[in-house]
This record gives sequence, C-alpha cells and structure tokens, in this order.
Amino acid sequence: MFEKEIKILEINKKKVIKKLEEFWASKTFEDIVYDVYYDYCDSKMQDCDRLFRIRQKWDCLLYTIKKKEKSDNLKVCQEQECSITDLEWFKKTLEKYWLVPMREKRKFRVSYKIDDVEFDIDEYDWIPTFMEIEASDDEIIKDWIKKLWLKNNVKKTFWSRWLFEYYKVPYIDLK
Repeated sequence: MFEKEIKILEINKKKVIKKLEEFWASKTFEDIVYDVYYDYCDSKMQDCDRLFRIRQKWDCLLYTIKKKEKSDNLKVCQEQECSITDLEWFKKTLEKYWLVPMREKRKFRVSYKIDDVEFDIDEYDWIPTFMEIEASDDEIIKDWIKKLWLKNNVKKTFWSRWLFEYYKVPYIDLK
C-alpha cells in the first residue's frame, strides 16, 4: 500500500476541527499514541529511507514497516502494517533479526476521516500543533488544504524526527 501525506505546521486546532465538522468529517480517534522505533543495531535510522515502528493506540498494537519513495511534493511511502497480539514475543522476534528499539515518542492525536482522506491533528510537548493530511492523490490533498484555509501554513514532507529538529526539540533516543 502507498501512503501519501503532507504535514501542515502550526495550525489552529479549534478552527480546523470546526471546518472538518462542517464538511461532516467523522472523528475516528482521540487519545495518546505511543511509538517505539526500531532499527538494525549497526545502523543509523535517521540516515535511511525506511522505518520500523511499533505503535500503541488505545489497546491496539500495530507493527509498521515504511519505505520512503521519491516525491517532491508529498511524503510518499510504501507501507505494510499488521496487528500484534503478543508484544513480548514480537519484540524478541525483532531482536532475533537484529532490530532493536532506538527511539520513542508520545503524542496526543485527534483523527478525522472524509471518504478516503485521513486528517490527523497531532500535539507533542514543545512543538506547535500540526496536521497531517493523507490521501491517494496529490490533487485531493491540495484541494483539502484550500478547503481548510491552510494555504498559507508551512507545509513539510519530512518524518517526525525532522519535525523535532525543525523546532530544535530533543528526540528521545533509547541508546
């Protein structure tokens, strides 16, 4: 599966949620998201085009593998995701194949959906609220940026590690 998205920085959360609700968006999630990123023990994850992540949302655990694809306008990744039922066994399996936990992060997320377009509003400590818009097509994303009055906001295609660097906030490394 391909994931196409863009980050829109420093949004006004209340205004964006109000606009989404005017378009009859359905709220799909509102809570803390906890991520642990894995990498090969001899690698530097920030220098590569792949991502291995275990994510906890409510009581659901997901393992995600992402591989970055070339794109100028959006963050585009091949993505594979699966549910985890036994976390300890899964961690041991990853370690058996030389994947070790490298970083972790926690954020508050509110998610909305309209048709096949996903809107995630994320809040970290010390970083202004931002939104990710994910859709199957560049034009759909551009159209929603206009509809939500976000044309003048800064837009970025980087992964969360670079978001922290952009705001000069330390990222939690586990090493």
